[in-house]
Amino acid sequence: MSQERINRIRDIWQYILDRMRERRITPERLSSLTGYPVDRIRRGIKGEPVEITDDFLRECVMAFGLTSGRTRSYEETVDTLSFDECVNMLKPPPAMPPRQGNFWDW
Repeated sequence: MSQERINRIRDIWQYILDRMRERRITPERLSSLTGYPVDRIRRGIKGEPVEITDDFLRECVMAFGLTSGRTRSYEETVDTLSFDECVNMLKPPPAMPPRQGNFWDW
């Protein structure tokens, strides 16, 4: 496995860990929600380059409740999301831009 691939996998696991903390989901709970082995989840969030499947990513998106508002129609489900789309949904939201000030500040 190339170093670039290892770094990408570790980044994705970091996104998953951040979402777990945000939603207060334990590795055991994530395992029960996704069907992914708890030992692999623990190893991944510790920084080991544990492979991530498309199905696991989709299940994480569902477990963290990241699909609401994303679907444009009833027929569109999380099953149609690509690997990269799931990764982008797991990423933390962008930081707020610096305060611009407004008219009343003058």
